[in-house]
Amino acid sequence: MLIKEYRIPLPMSVEEYRIAQLYMIQKKSREETCGEGSGVEILENRPYVDGPGGNGQYTHKVYHIGMHIPSWFRSILPKAALRVEEESWNAYPYTRTRYTCPFVEKFSIDIETYYKTDPGDHVNVFNLSPAEKRQTVLDPIDIVKDPIPPHEYKVEEDPKLYKSVKTKRGPLSEDWIQEYKNNPGKYPIMCAYKLCKVEFRYWGMQSKIERFIHDVGLRKVMVRAHRQAWCWQDEWYGLTIEDIRQLEKEAQLMLAQKMAQFCSENDAEQHGVKEGPGEKDAEANTVSPADTEDATGNSETASGRSLTKQWSTSSKSSRSSKRGGKIPSRHSISEWRMQSIARDSDDSSDDEFFDAHEDLSDNEEMFPKEITKWSSNDLMDKIETPECDDVQALILGCCDERRDESAQPLMQPSKIHVLLLVLHGGNILDSGSGDQSSKQGDVNTITTVFDTVMRVHYPAALGHIAIRLVPCPAICSEAFSLVSSLSPYSYDEGCLSNSQDHIPLAALPLLATSSPQYQEAVATVIVRANQAYSEFIRSQEGMSFNGQVCLVGDCVGGILGFDALCYSNQTVSESQNSSRRGSVVSPEYNVDFLSCSCPSLHSSVLRNDPGSRRSSSSTMLDGGNIGKFEFEITDFFLFGSPLGLVLALRKTVIPALDIFQLRPACQQVYNLFHPADPSASRLEPLLEKKFYLLPPFNIPRYQRFPLGDGNSAVLADVVQSHGAVFMESTSLSTPISAPQFRGFRRASEISIASQVSGMADSYTASNIANIAAKWWGTKRIDYALYCPDALTAFPTVALPHLFHASYWESTDVVSFLLRQVQLSFLPDLHWVSVFTPSKPREKWLRKRTHVKLRNVTANHRINDTIANEDGPQTLTGRFMYGPLDMVTLTGEKVDIHIMTQPPSGEWVYFDTEISNSSGRISYVIPENRRLGIGVYPVKMVVRGDHTYADSYITVLPKGTEFVVFSIDGSFAASVSIMGSDPKVRAGAVDVVRHWQDLGYLIIYVTGRPDMQKQRVVAWLAQHNFPHGIVSFCDGLVHDPLRHKANFLKSLITDLHMRIHAAYGSTKDISVYSSISLPPTHIYIVGRPTKKLQSQCQFITEGYAAHLAQLEYNHRAPSPRGAGAGAQRPGWSLASWGRSSQAGASDCRLQPPGEKTKGKEG
Repeated sequence: MLIKEYRIPLPMSVEEYRIAQLYMIQKKSREETCGEGSGVEILENRPYVDGPGGNGQYTHKVYHIGMHIPSWFRSILPKAALRVEEESWNAYPYTRTRYTCPFVEKFSIDIETYYKTDPGDHVNVFNLSPAEKRQTVLDPIDIVKDPIPPHEYKVEEDPKLYKSVKTKRGPLSEDWIQEYKNNPGKYPIMCAYKLCKVEFRYWGMQSKIERFIHDVGLRKVMVRAHRQAWCWQDEWYGLTIEDIRQLEKEAQLMLAQKMAQFCSENDAEQHGVKEGPGEKDAEANTVSPADTEDATGNSETASGRSLTKQWSTSSKSSRSSKRGGKIPSRHSISEWRMQSIARDSDDSSDDEFFDAHEDLSDNEEMFPKEITKWSSNDLMDKIETPECDDVQALILGCCDERRDESAQPLMQPSKIHVLLLVLHGGNILDSGSGDQSSKQGDVNTITTVFDTVMRVHYPAALGHIAIRLVPCPAICSEAFSLVSSLSPYSYDEGCLSNSQDHIPLAALPLLATSSPQYQEAVATVIVRANQAYSEFIRSQEGMSFNGQVCLVGDCVGGILGFDALCYSNQTVSESQNSSRRGSVVSPEYNVDFLSCSCPSLHSSVLRNDPGSRRSSSSTMLDGGNIGKFEFEITDFFLFGSPLGLVLALRKTVIPALDIFQLRPACQQVYNLFHPADPSASRLEPLLEKKFYLLPPFNIPRYQRFPLGDGNSAVLADVVQSHGAVFMESTSLSTPISAPQFRGFRRASEISIASQVSGMADSYTASNIANIAAKWWGTKRIDYALYCPDALTAFPTVALPHLFHASYWESTDVVSFLLRQVQLSFLPDLHWVSVFTPSKPREKWLRKRTHVKLRNVTANHRINDTIANEDGPQTLTGRFMYGPLDMVTLTGEKVDIHIMTQPPSGEWVYFDTEISNSSGRISYVIPENRRLGIGVYPVKMVVRGDHTYADSYITVLPKGTEFVVFSIDGSFAASVSIMGSDPKVRAGAVDVVRHWQDLGYLIIYVTGRPDMQKQRVVAWLAQHNFPHGIVSFCDGLVHDPLRHKANFLKSLITDLHMRIHAAYGSTKDISVYSSISLPPTHIYIVGRPTKKLQSQCQFITEGYAAHLAQLEYNHRAPSPRGAGAGAQRPGWSLASWGRSSQAGASDCRLQPPGEKTKGKEG
């Protein structure tokens, strides 16, 4: 949820503003309604008593926005979602307005407004708490100074020119607010204080949509609406509230007739959706829903207006398919699509973005107010593509600047140690139109996520990473236009297939990179990157910068960045001081094969004569003409880029070319993508064919593994662990050693052999050396990100936009980038070390084990452990294979590791145990190694195959208070015995987090067998339930309720903990009563019965109402006792705690950093 407080001063009294606002609303409703897709219906307009703000007027409206939604977005929405409902309560001078959308249940806009007689200097009008104020961005609006888009400007609506005939007021000067302040009482003045909360909880789109609605749908519309309210005063001045009510009734009847007329006409047509008017007409006829009581109802329509402009060329309008056969309706399919990627409650998430929403306002003031476009892709570069001479001049200029800077005296070392340059070219469906702010908006979004993740897990890194934008040309726009015109359905704009089924997305980057203009685009990127770097080092924070520079390339920017790096590598060997490893590529040959790095596919490329290939100006690029990066680059990150397809084409055109010969001038390439992204492609099989047999390296989910899951991405480890795959076709010949192909990280067999643990021999070392000689770095290159499975059912044409937007707000992506960037220069920052088993794999102790474990997957689990600091600390685990524990690991070694200094990532080997006949081990931590108060990750690794299980041991002081939740009884809104994902009860996560915020330890109990631990814990993490202890039954038990009761009794009697409240179903009442918990603290989800009414508190109106009651009751109380505050806010289920050797006076478990308390979106 993104929250902003707008302050809008106006030169009129509060009473006048009321008339002006209501008049403006009804007038715009009359003028801007034209039927379906553009218009407003007034369903209800009546007075109310004892409501929000006391007594007032209630209004219920419907805004039709279908005509203004981009076709790709409309294709995934049900038709009922193309309307926005508004409910407003006007108890002037207080109003409350809420916007919702049917079948888009995770979307809402909530606006609260106070009207005061001051110029906008009232502090904390809404009585926000300190935490809420930190999350709220203050954004003043000036109707005179704030810009208006040229196409919306009207001379008669310009406050600097308007003078009222009736009141003689105006025109207003640029500093009119200050003039009114200097002359209090001389002129009337008032201010509208608006607290706007926008929420759009859908995977991959949340941050971008919320920012767009605020910046375009709210702010932009409010500026225009209030200019109109001022400049229309000759029309409303002198009217009474009774006159306004009469006008509203007339408007309501007129709008009802207009919508009814359209519906009758529409019924006579076929079920296919009628094409709306053109974009210009749509824009002119767009209704302004924001011009309601809060002057904000136009959020959706205004957003639609800009969306239409930006995305219209991405695809033709999506239409109902005329295919025969019995298929689900588009309505039901679209509804399912949106639900499948929806977030299940306020703080619950189907994906990785929960933490990124927190504390968004800390650096909000730094964001430009011009971030006004939804699309991160549709930017038309304002800088014209320079000619070769211009490019050369710009490059020389940059070189001169560098020389000038080197002559400056030494200054204070820069606090920035890592500079990320974002090469932003959009996605392959880019239209190329838009403004610079859309790209800057994506950079601001990922900057916010960086700050959030660092604040929680790497606080010492805050302020040491800078991110800068390098805009790239939209090179695929012409190719998209061409391919669209070749579609078999290009003549039929009403056919859905035109935009979805017959656009070969993979062809777009191939056509774009084959264009003669592509080389100029690469040159442009190099120039702009050098300019961005030069501007950074001339800035205050960049002076004396001497850190590492990393490149981030999106879908299109990744292709351009790769080729720019290849050109930069041509002259690497000429630099004696270059820090790029392996910069030994022969310049003569390098230029030769770099000429096909950006082919125009002209005939000269295919000639065998090297001379003719070099002489072709259209296909061969001399390094001096293209230029190179004027700085060293360490890592290159690709976000969903089709670079693999482009390189595959070059390999096809020039068979003699091996892809690994194209050496980018960096130390490591990371290719990040979502498996369902139609734009993405792998790179590893191009460098080593056998890698197609291996899956991409999975980037762990941030909620579960914020510091990584310990799996090694080092190339040598991967080749060793999959030795059989690579040995089949690899001979014992010496590794590739031709100097021109050695690459930048050519490792010797001896050095590699020293890294290979366990069963390493010269054969394995030779394999690794052969592959390493071709590799672009020392780690894996292909990395797969999580995405909801349901996205595979989305229209293909919508996916490039959706996936491109998701990278910028992904905590999975940002936490991965942070783990790859080396920040060893920070003395107080300990980076997580990749977990590598302390013991190499060994032969099984029992011969039968190898046979038993064929074709079965591990299903190991470790019980979450709670212990006292001065009591026994026992770890228990069970090691099984198969989904139903079909195979037991008997009599085999299991190594025990504990992270004793979380979150530094230093795993400590404790001991090795032998599993018993039931696959169990039990390990008691020795007294001299007992852990202090804190939460410690535990990892038990099977020696024979290096499969493992994860868990936590939580060490608590005596007297810690806790709250219990039965997982199935209190969280699940649907029944799921085995496989399906049960839906979360709305508001459940909020209630759990509320208790956590109060400092109580969270404990989850379930009657499910421990064989389902991985699935259940993953479900809790997926929906963002806070960190807590999870208790399962030991296998299939006859009486799971007794197990729950015994577990809770042991916490109370053995560990001296105190239970404060418990949640569950009616079956859990007996469990909680058996531990003497009073009925007032037992909360049951279910239908109330008279028999049980006195034994518990039934939650009958849902968790939202229950949470409101809790918040009201818990304003003062907090947990008592030695364990008070044992668990502070900021934990997610799998967050790794930081141990704190706290004294008796501070018995808290310190989380890895602080998060902002309060609700998030």
